[in-house]
Amino acid sequence: MKLDLKDRKILHALDLNSKASLNEIARKAGVSKQVADYRLKNLVKDKAIKQFYAVINFSKLGYTQYKIYLKLQNASPAKEDELINYWANCRNSAWVALCRGKWDIAVSILAKDIGELGLILNEFNSRYGLFVLEKDILITQISPVFTKAYLSEKKEKQKFVYGEKIGQYKLDAIDERILKVLSANARIPILELIKLTGLTRDVIAYRLKKLSKEGVIAQYRVLLDLGKIEHKLYKIILRLHSLTAEKERTLMAYVTAHSSGVQYLKLAGSWDAELEFEVEDDEQLHELLLDIRMKFSEIIRDYETLLIHEERKLNYFPF
Repeated sequence: MKLDLKDRKILHALDLNSKASLNEIARKAGVSKQVADYRLKNLVKDKAIKQFYAVINFSKLGYTQYKIYLKLQNASPAKEDELINYWANCRNSAWVALCRGKWDIAVSILAKDIGELGLILNEFNSRYGLFVLEKDILITQISPVFTKAYLSEKKEKQKFVYGEKIGQYKLDAIDERILKVLSANARIPILELIKLTGLTRDVIAYRLKKLSKEGVIAQYRVLLDLGKIEHKLYKIILRLHSLTAEKERTLMAYVTAHSSGVQYLKLAGSWDAELEFEVEDDEQLHELLLDIRMKFSEIIRDYETLLIHEERKLNYFPF
């Protein structure tokens, strides 16, 4: 799907705030409200836009993110799809993807402690352990996530950080009803939200204001089918040595400043960091790798790249 400048501006406006009104989107894209509406509907119809979602800061709710990588064995395409669907339907999975590289499946699990994670893994292993040749489990310590600056002429970025501090914000049933809907459909019309939640307009407005003020709702963003806009998501997974706080800030700043950089993850486990970039092609990835290896040769001990072939689930409040 060939995007022109107006499409890119519309997508960038939605990535900054997927709840933005048509008037706001039109103003940012420099088009009329009618043109913005027409193009937005086409982007949804062509499935370039897969989902509008609310970014929920699960760290404030007491959750830690665990990354699970799986390499399969003796799994037919149908069985691989079954495993993917298993994780997509897991109530604790925030992100599920098919990969190309060393790993076949990547999953992000939200759990309040290692005991809860253990129960989740035990259930999976009892069903599908025979199909797993190798797995790796990593703890996310802190992760800034960035909007897609490459969609913008000005390379404008916003940042959301999770894992920085684990809180214990208590949600009640009303909060949960609202977050459950918005985490999967941030642009839902207010009348539909009222119908689905059984709440009044005033109650919803009050709760949304409070959840945003407390930082539980951090952003409203858009999930794109990168293939439709001729981009690919790659993870560059690093083992590091001699990593000081200053050097780590420099590495994080590199991802922040790069127009294709969309996430940095500080990890605990067999790997130390993940850098995520959305690039146009393998040549751009190659140039990126050369640049990273040149600038950070003194701290990179080993690395591997992983192509995220298909994202099957993204939900910051999957419970």
